Amino acid sequence: MSHPPPCLAWAEKLALRQEDLAQEDRASLAAHVATCSACQAAQADYHFLDARLRALPPPAMRPFPRLSFLLPEMGSAQAGQTYPGVSFGPDTSAPAPAPQASSGHTALALLKKTLFNTFVAALVLLFVLVLATRSSTSTGLHPSGMTLFTYTGHTDFVDAVAWSPNGRYLASGSWDHTVQVWDAKTGSILFTYQHGDIVDALAWSPNSRYLASGSWDHTVQVWDTQNFSLVTVYTGHADFVSTLAWSPDGRFIASGSWDDTVQVWNVQTERLLYTYQYNEIVDSVAWSPDGRFIAVGGRAGTVHVLDAQTGARRLIYYGHTGRVASVVNAVAWSPDSRMIASGDRDHRILVWTAADGTLISAYKGHTNEVTALAWSPDGRSIASGSWDHTVQVWDAKTGVALISYRGHSNNVDALAWSPDGRYLASGSWDHTVKVWRATSDSE
Repeated sequence: MSHPPPCLAWAEKLALRQEDLAQEDRASLAAHVATCSACQAAQADYHFLDARLRALPPPAMRPFPRLSFLLPEMGSAQAGQTYPGVSFGPDTSAPAPAPQASSGHTALALLKKTLFNTFVAALVLLFVLVLATRSSTSTGLHPSGMTLFTYTGHTDFVDAVAWSPNGRYLASGSWDHTVQVWDAKTGSILFTYQHGDIVDALAWSPNSRYLASGSWDHTVQVWDTQNFSLVTVYTGHADFVSTLAWSPDGRFIASGSWDDTVQVWNVQTERLLYTYQYNEIVDSVAWSPDGRFIAVGGRAGTVHVLDAQTGARRLIYYGHTGRVASVVNAVAWSPDSRMIASGDRDHRILVWTAADGTLISAYKGHTNEVTALAWSPDGRSIASGSWDHTVQVWDAKTGVALISYRGHSNNVDALAWSPDGRYLASGSWDHTVKVWRATSDSE
């Protein structure tokens, strides 16, 4: 897809790396890119190309010396004679030998030698190209993830997946109105509970004991997974509950809804701490790992960063808005709470600083809307799920694609990374959850 050209005044700075810009130029460029979709697209393209160059493997061969195709034998060089790329000073060791052949024979010999050297150079170039092709093919920039097992317990679309913090359990929510909790290693079902409508969101408590589920029946249910008992049912929303996030201290849950609000409430008492008006359908909430902030994304095309204790808005990120705002389907925090990744209907994932909204990188590897994001526990990679039926794992810093997982046959709507960072669980409209290796063969 072609983009409009960037603004002429910013074209030169867009082409430079961040480390090559002065601090004030970085700030002014970031402010401009946030409001100009053409420059944003151009910067993303430059970052993508630069990342590809950085990711190229080192050469497998030492460079060959330059060939001087028209260079005769060194002993025949006359004093002061020059050739392309080579010069000779006066030869004081011996007088130049008398020519042994006519000028016509000399020209023919030079021509033969030139053709021979050209042929050799062509063979060398062909060998290098073949070697490079074999190297890139064998290592693979987009290796496919290896499926460990497929969970087939659901009878309808899978819209939610959550991996327990202790790594032992996986939970999945579906349009079949059920939440199913199963062993993460074997896929054996542990227990099932039911909502009155589609289950669209799941969140584990930090101690892995409790599981919260949000549903189109307008409720959030919290279950004790040790004795399979219902702890509480939260009924504060007036429309579908679409997203959930549990606070790192285990005391609160943030729930987003089609009623255009985010509600933060006490898990034990169901007491409402505050309500935040997003003024559009809320599609994603994420609590920062340090517990201080909540990121909110939705149909307004913006990401809001809230103070988790008071609900006061700290920042609105406009990176997904251009001439027309794009729906923000998913948000995810980096493990150090400094960055946020957000995915939209325009197939993009933007990574930006939570403090000031500075764009760090943009990933455009999908061919349909991005519906799920999961940041790896070590902070190095981001996984994104899309309606193009793929999950892609890419370098969070450079935007270089690492893995493209194509195990699903329908839209991917949910992702969960294992706590040890080795595996991913992905939920799809093909009614399955697949658990697969999330690291490339070289790792």
